Amino acid sequence: MQTNITPPAAPSTPLEELVPLGDNRAAVLLSTSGVVEYGADEIGGTLHFARLLGDHRHGQWSLAPAGAGRADRSGWDGDNLILTQEWDTGHGTVRILSFMPPQPHGGAPSRLHQIVEGVSGAVEMHSVFQPAFEDGRLPGHSEILERSDGRHTLRLTAGPTTLLLDGPVHARDAFGRWTLRFAAGEGTRTVLTLTVGDTDSRPHADTDLRATRRDWEEWTAELTYSGPYEEPVRRSAILLRSLTIRLTGAVSAALTRGVPEALGGERNWDYEACWLRDAALTILALVRLGALKEAARWRNWLLRAIAGDVPNMAVMYRLDGSRNLTERELHWLPGYEGSRPVRAGNAAAGQVQNDVYGEVIEALVAAERAGLPADARVDALMVALGEEIVRVWERPDEGIWEVRGPKRRFVHSALLCWQGLHLLVDWAQARTATGTGPADPATVARWAAERDTIKEDILQHAYNPQVRAFPQYYGGSDLDAAVLLMATSEFLPPDDKRLITTIDAIQRELTDAGGFVRRYIPDPTGRVDGLTDDEGSFLACSFHLVEALAYIGRTDEAHALFGRLLALRTPHGVVAEMWDAAKSRMVGNLPQGFPLWALISAALRLARTPGAGDRPVLPSQQTPATALDAATAVTV
Repeated sequence: MQTNITPPAAPSTPLEELVPLGDNRAAVLLSTSGVVEYGADEIGGTLHFARLLGDHRHGQWSLAPAGAGRADRSGWDGDNLILTQEWDTGHGTVRILSFMPPQPHGGAPSRLHQIVEGVSGAVEMHSVFQPAFEDGRLPGHSEILERSDGRHTLRLTAGPTTLLLDGPVHARDAFGRWTLRFAAGEGTRTVLTLTVGDTDSRPHADTDLRATRRDWEEWTAELTYSGPYEEPVRRSAILLRSLTIRLTGAVSAALTRGVPEALGGERNWDYEACWLRDAALTILALVRLGALKEAARWRNWLLRAIAGDVPNMAVMYRLDGSRNLTERELHWLPGYEGSRPVRAGNAAAGQVQNDVYGEVIEALVAAERAGLPADARVDALMVALGEEIVRVWERPDEGIWEVRGPKRRFVHSALLCWQGLHLLVDWAQARTATGTGPADPATVARWAAERDTIKEDILQHAYNPQVRAFPQYYGGSDLDAAVLLMATSEFLPPDDKRLITTIDAIQRELTDAGGFVRRYIPDPTGRVDGLTDDEGSFLACSFHLVEALAYIGRTDEAHALFGRLLALRTPHGVVAEMWDAAKSRMVGNLPQGFPLWALISAALRLARTPGAGDRPVLPSQQTPATALDAATAVTV
């Protein structure tokens, strides 16, 4: 009989112990202790596992040896998102293989398979299934279904969401949870499958495992990078792919929402949406590595989302392309380590961010140059983006960091407007040379003239000689690490003193004790960004510093910083948004696209620097796949 008694809450799991699994529609975060802590019906949907943002009462699924803690070994089963974890207990060794099979056409339901294998001895396993629907607040209706094929399925429903748990039958315990205990003896194999959605189709873990391996093998075979940083680049590409939605082409900025940028703070944003900037830079990174399918899908999504109206283009959209991102607070969730409020939706959707045009143009140009066919609809979009840059580049905006204070003329925004026109002119001239010019010569000439005007304006009016740097905004003295993109875009030559002193100033004033870069220094009065609390160091900007140092010839510094940054990755290659230097912990949403694509960009820059080929390969923190080959072999 169910009671109101609840087991004690466990402390928040360190972000470093969370591992993402996904099928390019839905995703979960699974801890190295065997707990599914975060998951929804689809990326950006309502959560049914929200332990990450609260405790077990807000939804979790634990599957591990009874009384065990973290797995003794945890690693990927190759270049994929198939996770293998092993526990050594006093009674034997057990292995769990966890994965979500791909959804190539979007018709099948999302599934999470967990295959429990006894390696030696006899290990008592404990499964606790405790979802909480509607973002962690509803228990749902539950029933045991007796299928025509003789199997039993636990079915839980709440509103539009249905969860099906197949495998050995769970029973309701005194706390209202669905629990199961079973023995994993040597040579035994037990499969538990969670299906999102109401379906009569039977899960086939072995068939799905083969399909998952094949899908990832085919995709990673297209990656072209080889060099001293091959493992982190390939793993970052795999994680970036997990942010893409195969059916629609959208790209999520991260797989989570509400994870704090500083523990106990209020900067707890929802990143499960498609920012045009973040998506474009993710697509750019994948294109540079040879992956074009995601670019083709995203290009079609972009055309649908903008819908031919560039002047009213939003800076971000829901993953289905709609614009309703009203920000709200999920007040019933206590937040990760007490960081409130937990937000869903994002008020930044209504902001003006003039840099977005440049990033979108860069991704579209790169995709076409890499092999995507020209498209008249894309041509029209590119022309419209150029015209919009000409119209808005001098106007104040909220900038890349989405400040909630006054609009300003941000230097980064002007820089990206310059970059957009710079790339657009080159693209249009190259197409004209082949007889397929997308714009008339007078328009292209006007873009070129405006490009030069923007550059001259930045050089004449943005540089602050007192701080010897290009600051965050025109007329200001605050520094901003986004200005490091002045080097990565090659806006100035590498020996330009203004560029060098800007890099020096950012490195001196915005780095923490480990040399990792903060975006800017928040002001406790809210003067800088409209918020009064602090935040960690922004890892993407730290990778930007690597690129900037390499660009101006300080390659030893660049490689050294890159090595320290790689050491921050989790044992599974995951990077969160920020780093808390005081606590030596990751903070912010994860995995997030920004630091992943910035890592790839930095590695590609280092590959072009003199002597890069002589650099040793840094040992990965990840458990090598070869070391687990024998342990992870599964008969299928």
